[in-house]
Amino acid sequence: MASIKVKLRQSSVAGKDGTVFYRIHHRRQTRQICADIHINNKEWDSSRSAIVIPAGCDSERAASLNAARESLHSDLARLRYVIDRLDDAGVAYSAGDVVERFRSPGAGVVSFTRKLVDDLRKVGKKNMARRYETSLNSFLRFTGNREVAWGDFDSTLTAGYEEYLRRRGLCRNSTSFYMRNLRSIVNRALERDCAVPGNPFKHVYTGIDKTVKRAVSLKTICIIRDMELGGSPHLEFARDVFMFAFYTRGMSFIDIAHLKKSDLADGVITYRRRKTNRPIQVRIEPETATTIKRLGACGSPYLLPIITDDSGSEEAQCRNAYFRINRNLKKIGEMLGLKTRLTLYVARHAWASIAHHNDVPVSTISKAMGHDSETTTLIYLSTIDSSAVDAANRKIMTLMKKG
Repeated sequence: MASIKVKLRQSSVAGKDGTVFYRIHHRRQTRQICADIHINNKEWDSSRSAIVIPAGCDSERAASLNAARESLHSDLARLRYVIDRLDDAGVAYSAGDVVERFRSPGAGVVSFTRKLVDDLRKVGKKNMARRYETSLNSFLRFTGNREVAWGDFDSTLTAGYEEYLRRRGLCRNSTSFYMRNLRSIVNRALERDCAVPGNPFKHVYTGIDKTVKRAVSLKTICIIRDMELGGSPHLEFARDVFMFAFYTRGMSFIDIAHLKKSDLADGVITYRRRKTNRPIQVRIEPETATTIKRLGACGSPYLLPIITDDSGSEEAQCRNAYFRINRNLKKIGEMLGLKTRLTLYVARHAWASIAHHNDVPVSTISKAMGHDSETTTLIYLSTIDSSAVDAANRKIMTLMKKG
């Protein structure tokens, strides 16, 4: 059986990260594979051949290192899978054969998806790449970081994976998210003639359940706006981003984070929704301008201090800020005793709800929120106002008593 060793090759340039590589040895032959993992000496434990997170590491770098760990574990799983398959074949092979099979995208589900994620990133489809990678990492936790041959990717396996997700407490919409992404990956694999058996998703749920939407009243929005937060800059920043989202007609966080200073001109923000690419203009109201000042200036081309530099880590900065802000909004909601968990999404939904309560036409709300169609807006509004129905029901109950 071929052996695998993981090493870190230090950079010849001072201060530059080194590169992780895999050394494959078999039958007196050695070959190397360079991984797309770049770390420094402090982030590498040579005794365990493992990536470590040094003390005092900032959250952005820690997230990057955790992603590198996942990639390392996945690569090793692929290598072991390739070696096991070559051993099972019972024919002589070389270290070069291991490398060739490892680099072949059709070797299995994991290797194919890793290559697909890399290709999508290269062509700028970062959101799709992130979704596929998130689903792959979840699937790897189910398989124990093992490669899965396309011939084994059948309906029994996916049903087992769905059950695994349920046991971890995921709702149907969450399990469906992973299944839909895997189905999309399988469709791409079929386009490249990978041998996928039958219909792997025959017995799993891939739909979308209608969920109870979350919104708060205008009175609650005003309370959030006026809250004294004990001088906590983190809570105040989260509240101000929440209010900015509300003031800008429920602007989504990813659009807020990517606003450029150049998008603001003559008292109007002009941008394109990253989700739908629809152009949107939002007039800056006095409350919005005040909130922008409260949030502070950004040293990068971005309007707000969420993505604070354009060094190539914008995606990670946006993701980390999103989780940090929502964590602090949750604390604010708990301070207020809200039954609804306070998140950035609530600001968007609350704006639509309040507009609807004040007789703003659905077509106007749809345009304001950048929806592709009024159908999407109606889904937003379908569960936010049960008060009229409740009042009608109460009236009927009263009439029954009179009868």
